[in-house]
Amino acid sequence: MTGPRVVLWDRPPGRDAQKLGSAGVLKLAPPCSSLKGLSALVEEHMPALVIHDVEVSEGCLNKDYQALELLYYTDAYEYLLWPHFNSKGMYHPRTMRFLCMDAKGAHRRLSALWNARFLSAM
Repeated sequence: MTGPRVVLWDRPPGRDAQKLGSAGVLKLAPPCSSLKGLSALVEEHMPALVIHDVEVSEGCLNKDYQALELLYYTDAYEYLLWPHFNSKGMYHPRTMRFLCMDAKGAHRRLSALWNARFLSAM
């Protein structure tokens, strides 16, 4: 079941934040189970949500997809690279463009991570 659609921001919502797009929320992304006692700390300080059906705002297609380095490339969430990207035979998305379209510009719907502190309700 899909949760609500949310607004995606480049930082916590506020005066200097830029709206990058919107997406549906699927679920909270649990940190890797091998972290054991550190999982609660990760959930508190680096919470992540699994989002899908990303719609990128006008002029933001070439903005960095920050979650790649800030979430996926960490011990806590690296295990999600396989189901989200590698199993589909695709490169890890470096820009927002590749969350909503393939290299030829065709629309696609991916599951991806987003920093839970960088979103707001629509």
